[in-house]
Amino acid sequence: MSQSFSRHPLAPHRLLTLLAFAATAALLTSCSDDLPPEKVVLVPEGERTITFDDAGNPIQPPPSTDPPVMLLLIDGEDERTINVASTVELQVLLVDTLGAAVGGETIQFAIDGEADDAELSAQAAVTDMNGHAAIDLTGTSVPSELIVKAWGRETRVVEFVIHVLELPTGSIEVDFDYNGPVRLGAIEVYLVDDPSFCDQPGFLLPPQGVLESQNANNIGDDLTFGPLVSGTRVAVVARARLESNGVLAGGGCFGDLTLPVNDTTHITIPLFLLPLNPAGEYQTINHFDFRNAIPGTLGDVVRTLVRFFGDGQNERQIAGVIFDLVEELIRQAAGAIGGFVIDIVRGFIEDDLNDIINNYIDQDAPDWVRSFFTIGEDLMRIVANLEVISVVQLTKPRGDGTYDGSQSWVGLAFYWTLGCDGNPDPNCGRHPFTMEQVAAGSEGINLVFGQFTGRIHTYNQGEIDSHVIDLQYGRLILFVLNNLLLPAIADGAHSLREALLNLANCPAFANGITGGDDHLRLAGLDIVSRDAIEGWCTSIMGIVGDGAEAIIGTLRIDTRLTMSGHMTFVEESNDLQADKLEMGTWTGVIRTQNDQGPPFSGDFAGTRR
Repeated sequence: MSQSFSRHPLAPHRLLTLLAFAATAALLTSCSDDLPPEKVVLVPEGERTITFDDAGNPIQPPPSTDPPVMLLLIDGEDERTINVASTVELQVLLVDTLGAAVGGETIQFAIDGEADDAELSAQAAVTDMNGHAAIDLTGTSVPSELIVKAWGRETRVVEFVIHVLELPTGSIEVDFDYNGPVRLGAIEVYLVDDPSFCDQPGFLLPPQGVLESQNANNIGDDLTFGPLVSGTRVAVVARARLESNGVLAGGGCFGDLTLPVNDTTHITIPLFLLPLNPAGEYQTINHFDFRNAIPGTLGDVVRTLVRFFGDGQNERQIAGVIFDLVEELIRQAAGAIGGFVIDIVRGFIEDDLNDIINNYIDQDAPDWVRSFFTIGEDLMRIVANLEVISVVQLTKPRGDGTYDGSQSWVGLAFYWTLGCDGNPDPNCGRHPFTMEQVAAGSEGINLVFGQFTGRIHTYNQGEIDSHVIDLQYGRLILFVLNNLLLPAIADGAHSLREALLNLANCPAFANGITGGDDHLRLAGLDIVSRDAIEGWCTSIMGIVGDGAEAIIGTLRIDTRLTMSGHMTFVEESNDLQADKLEMGTWTGVIRTQNDQGPPFSGDFAGTRR
């Protein structure tokens, strides 16, 4: 059986008195074994009944759905002293009955009574997510006492008492000292009310407790803070920005200062560069110039291909290649004398023959001939400038600036110009491949990965120490030829011989010569048959194609790159984290099992992923 007892609401102070009395009575009666223990029940304000169950235990009322009562508190001292005409921040804190901050509520502010020339920066402020709301009060120009009231929706009114006095004042004059490797521009300078700030300074964000702030245009500017009340202990904090892009780069601090009496204190803040953190992953574009860097046998192959096809910077020397091939055959058949004869002939006719062949290819040859040599020229351009897409990963630097890193090639981009005549698009002819696509080809190319150490110094300069990357460069040239150039240009061919025969189309060539007849007839005579012309064409194209094929077939030699790099880290987001890698350079050598080539160079740039 439940029982109900009605009561009138109790004021909080009466409720506390009742509880204290009940607790005292319980202590006094607990010594008697004859009396049952008393139960003290806290009745929430606003509830008019207490309900008990059959065992005599109070049943808790259901939770209230009414919005919680809000409490407005002064954040800081409620009574303050300021100098005449100076400014002070007045801040309040809004919480609910559970102590949780209440945001998004409007707090009203007003000066109680005569304000004279005192002024509030605003009549109202909205609490932030932490429950804070603040305005500034500028005091009167003569001594006075001001009362500023603040209140919110359904809150009590709180009061600030501000004593405005004519106090002795002092000033601080600030200049800067800096000798660093990068140029600094604008400097933010803050006078803060924490004299120990410089014991553990932080520069990533502006400091708290700012009494006054100013900006200098450069390190040559002087700033004066004040006048402020004498005896006030402060610190001066500086945050400097790069002249080039205005991002945070430097800092300085001068602490434990006391404002003088009717005087000015001069200080010099030493500025230093803040440590830049390069840790992270960067998507990079690399270009390597390997044209003269291929060692030994592989280098001979590449240089022969450059002589045969040209590469945009070197004219074709087809006649010289032909002489070399013929000379090798003659030396094998007739010994050194045959080669001597070839040398004599070469000296007379090689240059002229080169001119004749090159002029014919560039001006008079059919399109298929130019297409064939375009294939070769573009193939050699890959040697001259290989574009690599890679991911560079760097760890957080140690105390001495050293870090660990890695580079993983994730893609390659190849260029060829056929079909791009008159096209202004700079990316015309650019064909990217992922490394997975390259590795899936029949040439047996492995994925490319390397690890290295390095260091950051002089604020934003990065070094990559010498390290090794496995690169099957000859196989890469074969991949480009067999999987990109030939299928696209030569009707799906997968060898130079097939490509040349497809491009030449010897049956059509023979038909064109004979006019579709069985023989070429001149002056009524059968000079040569169509089949013979087709056979000659096929033989000649086959010989040329086989010659180039023989040269290229020796490219299946594995190579290793030994390389080092340098770069500039660029920060753009004011968080002291590098965002880009710029002005990157590579230097290194290519090695085979037995040979080492001349040095190569490259460049790279990257963006944080």
